[in-house]
Amino acid sequence: MKKIYLFSALIIVALSSCNTLKLMVDNDYSYETDFTKYKTYNFLNCEIDTSFVCSEIQDAIRRQMKARGYKVVADGPGLLVSYSIIRDRVDYKGYFQPSLDRWVNHFDGDDTYKTQNFHFGGGMILVSLLDAESSRLIWRGYASGVFNKQVNKPINYYRSVVRNIFDQYPLFAAGEKPRKIEEL
Repeated sequence: MKKIYLFSALIIVALSSCNTLKLMVDNDYSYETDFTKYKTYNFLNCEIDTSFVCSEIQDAIRRQMKARGYKVVADGPGLLVSYSIIRDRVDYKGYFQPSLDRWVNHFDGDDTYKTQNFHFGGGMILVSLLDAESSRLIWRGYASGVFNKQVNKPINYYRSVVRNIFDQYPLFAAGEKPRKIEEL
């Protein structure tokens, strides 16, 4: 009888793992940026989607920026935050780079961009940080497979996706002490 229960439990675990969304999460950043100077930000409008997804993603980004000590300001922000929601297959050019915190804290002089091409299915969410003064893109995090139709999306799904993206941005606002980031 114990064998039947054990076998049933294994089947349930195996079937539930088939319904798990596997995201590919990564980021790219500018070697020319002093990431330690930014304290404030504001949003640009959502680029594509006007549904509830847009507001959920914006709320999740706001939480992640707040957890890192950044303040939202209407006038004169240091950063502009933009995000894109792409529901279809995407061909994307990214870069092989050291982790952002390693590069910021231990710059080693190897500042050549090594490109890599990705072919993503299931759509993606891109979050971009731009220097507000120059409008130059300084960091972009992305997650692919976000809109895979075969997966049931739990409550707070998009918050979790954005959190995974921001795990690639381990930096804090200028003047903030590094600490463990906890969900707000």
